[in-house]
Amino acid sequence: MSATILFEQHQGVARISFNRADKHNALGHQELAGIEAALDSLDETARVVILASQSGRTFCAGADLQQINNGELSGERFQAMTNRIAALPIPTLCVINGNIFGGGVELAVSCDFRVAADDVMMRVPAAAIGLCYPIDGIERLVKRLGVALAKRILVAAEEFSAADMKSLGILAWTAPASELMLSASQFAEQLASQAPLAVRAMLQVIDQVEQGQLDRSEADRLVALCAGSADLKEGLLAQRERRAPHFTGE
Repeated sequence: MSATILFEQHQGVARISFNRADKHNALGHQELAGIEAALDSLDETARVVILASQSGRTFCAGADLQQINNGELSGERFQAMTNRIAALPIPTLCVINGNIFGGGVELAVSCDFRVAADDVMMRVPAAAIGLCYPIDGIERLVKRLGVALAKRILVAAEEFSAADMKSLGILAWTAPASELMLSASQFAEQLASQAPLAVRAMLQVIDQVEQGQLDRSEADRLVALCAGSADLKEGLLAQRERRAPHFTGE
């Protein structure tokens, strides 16, 4: 980790926070290394990862353009980080507690769930400055948000309010800034309480469907694994006994 990337994990919920408010939480070489170190620190008890900014009016401005321009950082390095987040086998929740720009949008879309303060805005200004957005990023926006919306975000460089993002399905919900982290933490705890085997299996199948590469035999294997698991027995027993289940991931 680093002073500009904070990490904590408690009772299955891991949180990675951007702490570079003076640079609009732009992610440079040091920050990307900090995020990668945080992901390396996830252990078998981790059930969900939260991404948020620690402070500042901007959630994340994407890759540090100054470092890219001087050759210190490559766009591929930033892309590798977002790809890694998108491929995590546990749920990811992006808490957009500040305005979001450029590559920060792709970072958010790489997560499984997104929530935001109701006073934030979003914009990807690539076309407005003459930049073609990275190909992997374009692909992710198209696959997860659809062609028409990807064109509005990238080609038209539109500005979207939190209400716009919610109505377009980019966000699961919005909340006042003062209440956002509490509601996000409660949702993260809900995610962390689900059966790990079932969650991992469904995330894997969903990812394969998104990529247009569903491996039916592997999907059937995952379904059978969950059907014969101790977690399913515990879930059914807990339902009968009207109590919260205690899943072990087995």
